Amino acid sequence: MAVPKHKAFRPLVYFKYTFEFLFMMVFNLVLFLLPWSLSWRLGRGFGWIAYKLLTKRKSTVARNIRRAFPELTASEVEALIKDCYMHWGEGFISTLKLWMISQRKARSIVDAPGLDDYVLGSIERKEPILYFTGHFGSWEMAGRYVGGLGNGAASIYRIQKNPLVDWFLTWIREYHQLELVNSWSGMAAFEEALGRTYGLAVVGDQYKGKKGVQIDFFGIPSSTPRGAAVLTYRVKPKLAVLVCTQHRGRYKIKIEEIKYDLPDTMTEEWVREITQTLTSKLEQEIRKYPEQYFWFHRRWRDLDRQEKKASSVS
Repeated sequence: MAVPKHKAFRPLVYFKYTFEFLFMMVFNLVLFLLPWSLSWRLGRGFGWIAYKLLTKRKSTVARNIRRAFPELTASEVEALIKDCYMHWGEGFISTLKLWMISQRKARSIVDAPGLDDYVLGSIERKEPILYFTGHFGSWEMAGRYVGGLGNGAASIYRIQKNPLVDWFLTWIREYHQLELVNSWSGMAAFEEALGRTYGLAVVGDQYKGKKGVQIDFFGIPSSTPRGAAVLTYRVKPKLAVLVCTQHRGRYKIKIEEIKYDLPDTMTEEWVREITQTLTSKLEQEIRKYPEQYFWFHRRWRDLDRQEKKASSVS
């Protein structure tokens, strides 16, 4: 289980954490009793309500979509925003539900041609796989499905602020054979997990600031995590882009292996090239289902700052 950084004890904060945890457990119990066909529909309804009432992030979503798809009209942008919220609602509810269903049920709602043979064959040959994915479709179902193959897999994980929620989400994922390696562990821990489990997932599409590598995402420069490229150089695994799209209660998983050549020395240029290749492959899939990308986060923060500065000057 991930271990959060030490913080001073604050009673009101932990009262809030306890309330959040109890609410989540009650909500999970309700979801456990609901049939799958009703759960994902409930999620889409929740997304529609969020689209109407929870508008705090809507400006960020709209700004990101207009940047990625400048050819869209205002009405098309608004329709895509609505679809994003409904997809997010389905994903939010389904994510909680999918970790409570059986492996048999999970496999019955996933179409993943060739994935089982690819993963199990690699494990048998002791060839580790580094899975690259993003905040697109249902990355949770991708982890749920791959974790159920062989002896499981691992994923780099960001610790939740609420330690009780973090404990529960960690426990239920690891119960279904998805080992979590917290993002503070460092490169050595990632290498060890990849070599031991023969499968490690990296969600590598968020803004990384000064520590990232500058690559193009939808033709716009953005700082991107370099971890996938660094792990590839150090461990020399198979490198694959893994995406799982969500289709009203059903899922499709696609895997594509990325061929690469290792230089004698890991240069910045090589890191940038690998990262750009992975990100471009992810972008190709996002363009097919743009409503399934998590446009809620500020992917182009440098551009946000430039525009804000230009606006203040003018």
